[in-house]
Amino acid sequence: MKKKECKYGLLKAVLVMLVLAFVLSWIIPSGAYSSSGFSELGVLRLGIHDIATSIYYGISIGLDKIVLLLVIGVFYAVLTRTQAYERIVSGIARKLNKKVAVVMFSVILAVLTSVLTQTFVVLIFVPFIISILNRMKLDKMTILATTFGSILVGIMGATYGTDGVNALNIYLGYNMEYPNVMPALLVRAGILAIGLVLFNFFTIAHMSKADKNAESIDLFEVEVEEEVAQKRKNMVPIIVIGVLLFVLAILGFMNWRANFGVEVFKDFHDYVTNDIVIEGASESADDFFVFRDLLGIQVEALGQWDIFMITSILLIFTVIIAVCYRIKANEFFDCAKRGIKKFLVPSLCIVGAYALMIIVYHPSYAQTSYIATIVNRLLTLTDGFNIATMTLSSLLLNIFHTDLGFTGFVFGNIQMYGNFLITEYADYINPVYTMLTSLYGFVQFFIPTSIILGVGLVSLKVNYKEWLKYIWRFLVSMFICLLIIFILMSII
Repeated sequence: MKKKECKYGLLKAVLVMLVLAFVLSWIIPSGAYSSSGFSELGVLRLGIHDIATSIYYGISIGLDKIVLLLVIGVFYAVLTRTQAYERIVSGIARKLNKKVAVVMFSVILAVLTSVLTQTFVVLIFVPFIISILNRMKLDKMTILATTFGSILVGIMGATYGTDGVNALNIYLGYNMEYPNVMPALLVRAGILAIGLVLFNFFTIAHMSKADKNAESIDLFEVEVEEEVAQKRKNMVPIIVIGVLLFVLAILGFMNWRANFGVEVFKDFHDYVTNDIVIEGASESADDFFVFRDLLGIQVEALGQWDIFMITSILLIFTVIIAVCYRIKANEFFDCAKRGIKKFLVPSLCIVGAYALMIIVYHPSYAQTSYIATIVNRLLTLTDGFNIATMTLSSLLLNIFHTDLGFTGFVFGNIQMYGNFLITEYADYINPVYTMLTSLYGFVQFFIPTSIILGVGLVSLKVNYKEWLKYIWRFLVSMFICLLIIFILMSII
């Protein structure tokens, strides 16, 4: 029973959130913001038909992330059929000090999450880190905190990264290239640093007190027969592919052009897709655009990749690993089955999180939401900008939003309706922007519909209640720090 509770306890909490959101649609009127203010649109109740449509849209929106997660499972299931992977993981584990490893991996994951445009890309490296920490005999709560917890720190301290921040910029009409964004950007970098210091302080404190016999855990155990192991000891293919994945993650998901004005990747992309061509042998034969036809016409330049691109690359690398280590077709499909099975239940967390967001915005799935009505009631409790009401509004919005971009969408799409925040709080836009961004990451540490948290808890079989008992001290400390930062930004 206890094992089932660890496995499904979080999903029960997700279901409660879905039911709550559904019921609220019958009680609270929907509303919409524009540059001219707030408009109440009346109660838009959800019915039986909307249950299925919410699940459908939840799957469709989160499908790219689900597919990447499943492919990650296949990739590591194939890796663990080689002795080479075990040699790499064990070798690194033997050379690292436990505390140094925890802090080092935490910083790497948090910084990558903070600067890359797609948070889910970072998950590619998480099973590898978990395997190392497992070989170091760390308890599973420390492993969870160091990996998935550190990614949440990176979301809270988002700087140039995450697709949600980019969407928030678009909806608010707020661009990284504007000089007045720099103060907010530097503050968010400071939030990342403070979050890392506090988070690792509590992680190390827990690790020092943890029972030495506490349960450790690994996502993918090495499974290879002794006679086969001798043939799969060469570490070079795995090291090369691992390094390539890391480099491609940084090059492909760091928005070089928008954030740093780097045009070389866009120019290179235009050259290889448009200028490298083999002309048709006759007038009736089409020209062969080498890279465009091989890679696909929708492939973007480095720095503008989407999840589909890295998923395809990871799948190709998986096949290359299988070929290099002579993994037969039947064995490969068995690995694929095992890897996909690992992440099937965690995928339900993704569906549930996006279904919640659809319920909040349904039936129009546009610029209407009863959450906007609640936020309007909070913001109008005081005249003008107020730290308390804006903080409460940001917390509430982000609890119901899987995607930070929708938090900005609530206040109006500046390209279509104008934006309420830009109009109403022009003198306080930096603190407002920082609140929306950092508090989005903050609530991901404890809400059941946090995708990263959900995948971590379910994959590592950590009870949701146990996680809350572990994380509450950090949350209290971090919230105090955030409030001080918000106040200082408002008065300086």
